Amino acid sequence: MEHSTTAYLIRHAQSHPSRNLEESQWPLSRVGADQAEKLSGLLESIEIAKLYSSPYIRCLSTITPYSKRRRLDVLVRSSLRERNVAGGVRDDFRDVWLRSWEDFSFALPGCETSFAAQDRFIRGVRKIVEDEAGSSIAVCAHGNVMGLLLNHLDANYGRAETDLMRTPDVVKLIGKGDALVWDRDFRLPGLDDIATDHKETPID
Repeated sequence: MEHSTTAYLIRHAQSHPSRNLEESQWPLSRVGADQAEKLSGLLESIEIAKLYSSPYIRCLSTITPYSKRRRLDVLVRSSLRERNVAGGVRDDFRDVWLRSWEDFSFALPGCETSFAAQDRFIRGVRKIVEDEAGSSIAVCAHGNVMGLLLNHLDANYGRAETDLMRTPDVVKLIGKGDALVWDRDFRLPGLDDIATDHKETPID
């Protein structure tokens, strides 16, 4: 008998992008660090047996307070990393972002198309769901790839909807084999009190 897996996708807390750092090294902002501490308490309201994360610092910093609270190891998977949209901070980032949603095959030189990022992230999440069959897990990742996964589940979910995703944010999926079902009714209690609009993210 095939057992379903509950997967909570967690978008990282508010980060602090910088032109002086590789994107993978961007830390949480002061606000984001406070959000991560508060999120660890909010996550107590749901059952989580395993923790997975993108290798990027902002994701690891978001889930670490909860991992310490629950004494759970964080299992890092490269497949959960953010899409390389523009190679870092650049003045025309917004234009590149918009074009990448209009044309999933578009990518700047050395960067990743939406098609490639979507496929990579979905495969990564599905592998985790299959490995943890019958369990309840949390996956800390990024807004762009989470939006691309939701777009795969619902073609009406696109750039505008992804733009509304907050930092942090939590999405609940139910997985059974290769199938992923989005629980649209799920709301993590208390999240509205700590989440911020991504447009408030400080950038150096």
